[in-house]
Amino acid sequence: MLTLSAPAFGHSSWLGSFTLSGLAACMLFALVLGVRGSDRVKIDSKEKVTGWALVTGSVCLAAGGNWRDIITGIGSIPNTAVSQSGFNNWGAAGMAIFLTLAAWGPKWKKLRWPALFALAASMYWIEAGGVGAVLLNSARLALGNLGGAG
Repeated sequence: MLTLSAPAFGHSSWLGSFTLSGLAACMLFALVLGVRGSDRVKIDSKEKVTGWALVTGSVCLAAGGNWRDIITGIGSIPNTAVSQSGFNNWGAAGMAIFLTLAAWGPKWKKLRWPALFALAASMYWIEAGGVGAVLLNSARLALGNLGGAG
C-alpha cells in the first residue's frame, strides 16, 4: 500500500497529475458537500454516503500525514467507547462490520451520521485486511490512477 503524499507522479493521466493528499482533500470536500445537500454533488442516500465515505477514508489513510490523523481520530472514538464499556476487544474486522452496519442499517434523518460511521469503518477495514481491505485499496488505486496519485 502506498502512503505517499509527496511529489506528484503519473504524467500520462488524463486528469493531470496530483498527489494522494490532493485526492483526499477533493474527496473529503465532495463528501461534505454531498452530505450538506449540494445542488451539484448528489450524495443523497445512506448507501451512497456509506460507499463514498469508505473510499474517502481509504484515500485519506493512504495519503498519510494529517489526512491519516483525521481518519484515525474519527475511528478512535468508537474503539474507546467499546473499550470503556467493559466489552471485550471486538477486533478490527468486528469493529469494521459494526460501524458499516451502523452507517448503512438504520434510517437516518441526517446523512452526517452514516458518513462519520463509514469514515471510521474505513480505518478498521484497512486494518483488518482481507476482502474489505482489498476492495477499498482497489477503489483507491483506481481513483489514484485517474490523476496519477496511485
